[in-house]
Amino acid sequence: MSQTLRIAGGTLVTEREAIPRDLLIQDGRVQAQLPPNEFAAVDEILDARGRYVLPGLIDPHVHFNSPFMGTVTVHDYYTGSRAAAFGGVTCFIDFSTQVKGASLLENLAQKEEEATGRALIDWSMHGILLDADEHTVSEIPRLIEAGCPTFKCFTTYKAAGRMVDDYAILKLLKPIADNGGMLMVHCEDDALIEFYRTRELDAGHVAPIYHARSRPPIVENEAIRRLSILVAQIPTPTYVVHTSTKESVALVHAARERGLPFHSETCTHYLALTEEALTRPNGEMFICSPPLRSAEDVEALWRGLAENKIEVVSTDDAGVPTADRLRLGGGRFDRVPNGMPGIEPRLFLLYSLGVLPGRITMPQLVAQSSTNAARLFGPYPRKGNLEPGADADVVIFDPTPQWTMSAGTLHMNTDFCPFEGIPVTGRVETVFSRGEVIIRDGELVAPPGRGQRVRRALDSKQTL
Repeated sequence: MSQTLRIAGGTLVTEREAIPRDLLIQDGRVQAQLPPNEFAAVDEILDARGRYVLPGLIDPHVHFNSPFMGTVTVHDYYTGSRAAAFGGVTCFIDFSTQVKGASLLENLAQKEEEATGRALIDWSMHGILLDADEHTVSEIPRLIEAGCPTFKCFTTYKAAGRMVDDYAILKLLKPIADNGGMLMVHCEDDALIEFYRTRELDAGHVAPIYHARSRPPIVENEAIRRLSILVAQIPTPTYVVHTSTKESVALVHAARERGLPFHSETCTHYLALTEEALTRPNGEMFICSPPLRSAEDVEALWRGLAENKIEVVSTDDAGVPTADRLRLGGGRFDRVPNGMPGIEPRLFLLYSLGVLPGRITMPQLVAQSSTNAARLFGPYPRKGNLEPGADADVVIFDPTPQWTMSAGTLHMNTDFCPFEGIPVTGRVETVFSRGEVIIRDGELVAPPGRGQRVRRALDSKQTL
């Protein structure tokens, strides 16, 4: 006989409101939301007084066990999902890492193998499109049918064989639109990067700060502007990953105002850090693409979140071993493997830097770290939601503890934390995944391998 749990006395936060509500869980699903004093027969009560009760966070942008620039990212499906759980994440979407010309379907099978016996929480995969040849296009409907309806391409990294040009994007948009998919795009103009990179290197500028100088805002902005023109020719749900500039907020919003199905995310590091980090003695550790920006850009991104112009905050978790950064970089910014770890800190930073100073509200935090991603990427209403029938992916968040973020106070598989020394407030106390406790009182209590692949299907009526 199944047991019924009541999470009682907490403040339930949805994308719309934060209200006193108790949550009833049975058979891995949400059974009901009840006013605090309404009677219901239950087997167990969890006291959540003084806590926020949140839907499990969703991270739609991580790179686990991903080869790039001569190294491999530090998180695999166990270490990454463990760190995610401690950050209140109950579902993540990874990217395929196939070589050019390889099968996306074969890569999905590879991801299934990676997750088996390792993933603590539920997961899914985006396909990466490196060209628009006949084989690649033929696999798009098959991958969508297999429950992976989202695909990423790059407008840069030509030298690494990853760049997809404008004509190829146009060739990809129609089969994606016709089969109910969405295109995700890394927007940076490759020609401009090559121009600025060469100019800096010719001037003898090799320090980490010149990574930002070689990828100024115009590099990102121009690629987004051009992408919006392409999407206007074949309207297709399109999602701009890791926007980082003040202009990018306006460009994406303007495209949406013109009626295009154009969406965007930013990432935690663009909200918490500036390019000043690239001038530090360990500046190479903060190299990511697009690069960290100015304080003015940071404030514009927060305004974009407050005005709901940016819909999602992801992490783009892609940390690489410190030794590899130093060895492969060799003292030159352009050789340093790009990316930073960040799967765990997102909730604490959004609460401490966003909610507490009044930049965003708690419902916006839930929308931008959970519900909006669920709607855009397909797990809704099973994920990102605590209405009856939803998966009981629940986070009990204590908003009172104050602590300092560091590699030592987090659970990520790295000796480097980009947010080292930042004081934060709030801790994840308990996490449920499909009704099963995986974090209890700040301790991991679930075995590896219990995570399941989420088969996703996009619903055009659910896009924002």
